Amino acid sequence: MTSYVVALEKDVRDFSIVRSMMGDKPLIIWRGISGAINVWLDRCPHRSVRLSAGRNMGEYLEGVYHGWRFDESGKVMQVPALQGRPPDDISATVYSTAVADGFVWASEQECSPSGSAGEPCYPVHFAAPFDQVRLHVDANVNHLTPWGVDGTMVYPTGNPVQRRAELSAIRRRLEES
Repeated sequence: MTSYVVALEKDVRDFSIVRSMMGDKPLIIWRGISGAINVWLDRCPHRSVRLSAGRNMGEYLEGVYHGWRFDESGKVMQVPALQGRPPDDISATVYSTAVADGFVWASEQECSPSGSAGEPCYPVHFAAPFDQVRLHVDANVNHLTPWGVDGTMVYPTGNPVQRRAELSAIRRRLEES
């Protein structure tokens, strides 16, 4: 299982919406009233309109197109046109999310490494030297993502102490930009 850095934790503020990407998948990242950070596919299950065009109301995310409301689990909790409880089988596409080392991590699969206490599964792709890390700024999405050479994500590897030091160095560089 692979986790991807999709945002800096500090950029996901209360009542805000952050847009990012995980590969070719558009993401919406938002902090709910519980304090948890949620990472979802940026598509409404009804008409595929971007959820990020809606509003983060704290207790729920409200879609802009038909006003559908989604709770923090991604489940639809209200559909104004139905004037009642929506069907139980409708929900947004929710990704497994972890916050560690100042980053928001997302994975398409549930990620529960043994003894991790909610940390992401760290992939073992490669560790690019720090001087090869550059900032990728996507003006259409308004996010910063650490990328390595040749457009490959940077994944610090090695022992946990070394990994945390490398991630902290990358995070500091991103925050200073």
